[in-house]
Amino acid sequence: MKKFICISNFQISDKFEAGVYVPIDNESLGYDRAVHYPIINVLNAFAEKGEEVELITVVAKYKNSEKNYETLLDEVNALVKEKGFTFKETRCDIPYDSSLDTQLEMFEKLISNMSDNDRLYCDITYGTKVMSQILTMSVNYGYRVNSNVSLGCIVYGEKDHNTNSLKIYDITSLNYLDEIVRMMAENKVKEPLSRIRNLLKWGDSDE
Repeated sequence: MKKFICISNFQISDKFEAGVYVPIDNESLGYDRAVHYPIINVLNAFAEKGEEVELITVVAKYKNSEKNYETLLDEVNALVKEKGFTFKETRCDIPYDSSLDTQLEMFEKLISNMSDNDRLYCDITYGTKVMSQILTMSVNYGYRVNSNVSLGCIVYGEKDHNTNSLKIYDITSLNYLDEIVRMMAENKVKEPLSRIRNLLKWGDSDE
């Protein structure tokens, strides 16, 4: 099953504004409607008419997070009417704090909702920095430990506070880069940049 994973925003609901996210490096993530959550762009790109997908959302026990989760569901339901897919709602409730126990609880709840034959899509825009790291760690674990699991994409939404413009980045390659760097470090590779560029097909076309 395709599973779309994100964190409910902590921002004060009245100040949580929608906007049109412009794709920077993956045109399929473009969506011409104003939304609050970049995961909507991902759903628009990859959820197909007639199929059922799963929306997995981490929701802290905090007023803003719970209110903004309702906004997320409203936007998903609007997209469902437009695109014709259905979705299973999975809410992962955690305490509102940054303790190790809370992060481990988040990790446990996320990986318990991943299984064989999944295709995983992840939005790390919201939540604390630690939560984004745990979310990425969870996706990596689910990708590696289950059978026949593929990684669709990992995205990050960014706001330019000078212009209020919004951008959405596909950072999936960075996830693969982390694995490549770890393997190179284990093998004591010196000056790895040229090899990394070749592996990720960066740089000049004749490389």
